Amino acid sequence: MFDLKKAIKDWRKSLEKNEALEDGYKEELECHLRDKIEYLKNLGRSEKKAFEEAVRAIGEAEAIGAEYYKTNTRHLNGQAPWRKSRWLPPLISNYLKIGLRKIKRQKTYSLINMAGLAVGLACCAVIILYVTGELSYDQYHKDADRIYRVSTHMINTVGEFRFTTSPGPLGPELKASYPQVELAVRLVPPFENADHVLVTQGEKRFFEKRVWFADNEIFQLFSIPFIRGNPQTALIHPNTVVITEEMAEKYFGEEAPMGKMLRIEIDYDTGNTELQDYEVQGVLKNAPANTHLKYDMFLSMETMRNNQPLFEENWTDFHAKYTYVKLAAGTNAAEFEKRIEREAQIFLKHRKMELYEFFLQSVTQIHMHSHYQREIDPPGNWTYVTIYSIIALLILLIGCMNFINLSAALSTTRTREVGLRKVIGALRRQLVAQFLGESFLITFLALILAAGLIFFLLIPFNRMAGTALTLSGLTQPLVLLSLLGLLLFVAIGAGSYPAFILTNFSPISVIQGKWASVSRGARVQKILVIGQFAISVFLVICTLIVFKQLHFMKGRALGIDLEQKIVLRVKSNLNHFRRDYEAVKNDFLQHPSITGATVSSSVPGEKTTGGYYLTSKAEDFNNAARLKILTVDYDFIPEYDIKMAAGRAFQKSFGNDENSAYVINLAGVKELGLASPEEALGKRFMAHYHRLTKTIVGVTENFHYRGMQEIVEPLILDIENSLFNTITLSIRIENMNQLMSFIKDKWDKHFPGVPFEYTFLDESFAREYRYEEQTGKLLGIITTLGFFIACLGLFGLASFIAQFRKKEIGIRKVLGASTSQIVGMLSKRFVLLTMFSVIVASPLAWYAMNRWLQDFAYRINIKPLIFLLAAGGALAIALATVGLQGFRAAISNPAHSLRNE
Repeated sequence: MFDLKKAIKDWRKSLEKNEALEDGYKEELECHLRDKIEYLKNLGRSEKKAFEEAVRAIGEAEAIGAEYYKTNTRHLNGQAPWRKSRWLPPLISNYLKIGLRKIKRQKTYSLINMAGLAVGLACCAVIILYVTGELSYDQYHKDADRIYRVSTHMINTVGEFRFTTSPGPLGPELKASYPQVELAVRLVPPFENADHVLVTQGEKRFFEKRVWFADNEIFQLFSIPFIRGNPQTALIHPNTVVITEEMAEKYFGEEAPMGKMLRIEIDYDTGNTELQDYEVQGVLKNAPANTHLKYDMFLSMETMRNNQPLFEENWTDFHAKYTYVKLAAGTNAAEFEKRIEREAQIFLKHRKMELYEFFLQSVTQIHMHSHYQREIDPPGNWTYVTIYSIIALLILLIGCMNFINLSAALSTTRTREVGLRKVIGALRRQLVAQFLGESFLITFLALILAAGLIFFLLIPFNRMAGTALTLSGLTQPLVLLSLLGLLLFVAIGAGSYPAFILTNFSPISVIQGKWASVSRGARVQKILVIGQFAISVFLVICTLIVFKQLHFMKGRALGIDLEQKIVLRVKSNLNHFRRDYEAVKNDFLQHPSITGATVSSSVPGEKTTGGYYLTSKAEDFNNAARLKILTVDYDFIPEYDIKMAAGRAFQKSFGNDENSAYVINLAGVKELGLASPEEALGKRFMAHYHRLTKTIVGVTENFHYRGMQEIVEPLILDIENSLFNTITLSIRIENMNQLMSFIKDKWDKHFPGVPFEYTFLDESFAREYRYEEQTGKLLGIITTLGFFIACLGLFGLASFIAQFRKKEIGIRKVLGASTSQIVGMLSKRFVLLTMFSVIVASPLAWYAMNRWLQDFAYRINIKPLIFLLAAGGALAIALATVGLQGFRAAISNPAHSLRNE
């Protein structure tokens, strides 16, 4: 039998359990329920039916409480605290709330933690982008694991060589003879002007560097997306070209380039060079940054055949040619490499060599693992990948140490909380989860802050490293996974101390405060302070040594004069220049601010790969010595102020030095097996290049033609106008605008239609030290960031200790302690730790930089002054940071800290 009074009483009891309902609300709700029941009974419902309908209309007790909570709470979401979260489990939701409250209550310390972690995470994110970019080269090609470059290994009478090039006929031969070869493609740069191809379209005239002759199958072998055109037929006809969208915009603007003409000048090393018309048959997407094969234009291989008929027959032509193959699925590359050894026998029929063989290089391994001669693109450098990675991790480590240090110090304020939680039944794993959750929250917020810092770090990093990293790279799966792993690692590592140490003490000792009394001098805190300052001092010492070595290399006498010289590279109309170079020089010398002019095959700071094989026996070059070659005119040695060790420089007064004289350097004397410079004078040698026998008439001092990273190489100077391509003008720098206008006018007179380009020799030579400058600048930035993070942590720690000891400081002041005594008391501990960090960092820095300096032929000696400067700087920064907090604590009113005592 249904009892209405009992049902209403039970319903009222359910309201009693709801914290959001006051007594007045409960009375009001009960009256409302009774009125509803009476109304429903009057409509003919039974008591039971009327009660059930009335309860449904009013709602369950929990729902009613939530609605009343919404009307009374000031929280934005109106979510009742006793209700389950729609998104998170109750315990995690509680941990999140506690973590947010802790951050809000300890704003300064939380900001210090997040700032330190954010800088470290931003540095690591940039380096992750850099490393993944370096390691992802050419992996985007379809079937990249089956694409290989065929390179050459040879040993002849003058040495052992590995080239990335191979003979022109090799590709078609491999495709025709081996079923394992699915595709074979050749890439050939212009023979003599690969780095300065003149391209014109109407009035637009530019020199391009990334121009290739290519077989049409290149678009099947490599994943090179077309925007316009048909990849199956784009390069099958002579005088056709495929260009990138950047080139299309550069030469055609808004016009559609398809079917339009470009005039392109190619030097086939035949003696004649002229502009030829090429029809645009396709437009490609720009070459990605992570490929070793950079391209702007592809010219049809048929064009090469028409201009060089023997191209596909000559196995001994050493002009650069690159062969790529795609092996059939399932082919064992190592076994196939052995099978193609017989192809090298064709070459050996024409040349006598001890060894000549081909080997395969996986296209995905070329960038980081290939450092052979004639590389298409400068290969990656594992040294710098390692250095950058270590530096970024060190910065992150400083940030983590800050986090742990401050967490350890701040944990003294939470010991009773932990004790009480344990007393009321909290398990240790729950407490560990809570502290790790708080650590994860701070790390996650730091990662969000780091996202903004990454943009500002990418700009200087790209400039220094020569990369083109962008924020969009962060969306790559590998980068995202790396950042997620980094986030978890940092969160667990930084939150490990409070999570696993603080929760390990017995609740009784924690509640009684015994643990707090000994924790202030915890050993871990000292180790962390020493650790983060040791890293900072280590970076300072490394930075100072890098810059000192760079200053040494730039300041040391090179043996040549680089100052106030303008270099003009002749990239077109070379026949006129090599024939009439004296007339060209004389025209430039008409200006009073031009004090001298000389021509040569290159200038200091440019890489020279060519050389002369010299023999004292006619036509016998077995075991011949090889000297790097620099072809010059009569004025080169005096214009560059090169000192003579013996004999004389080239002189017109001697009649015919261009056909009869050589000048070598001291290193060349040694290479030729001669005892002294005087003994070298008068010796006659034939060069393999022009088969002329000439006499050594002079020996120069060793001058640094390249940077001082390398020892001076054996060098021969020869007057050989067939290799001339560079003009050097010695100038006075007053009235530069008028001077440059004069130089351009003379350039246009002798080289009409050729773009005018120039460089200052000292600036271009400085690029020889770009890697060292890059390392120094990066270290400088990272060292600054490292000290910033370390000082943030020291500031926070000193602030906490000053707050922790404020009553002690107040008592000392009342008893007559001076401000300087209090500052000294608070600073002494950190000064000692800083000095100890110098002791730890110094031998490590000495070892690391001594290893780094071994790569330089000419290097500094590491002196104690560098370590003293680093120690003094670290001590000054630590004193300033801690002293500021000590001073603030010392001048505070003791009454405020003692009023409750």
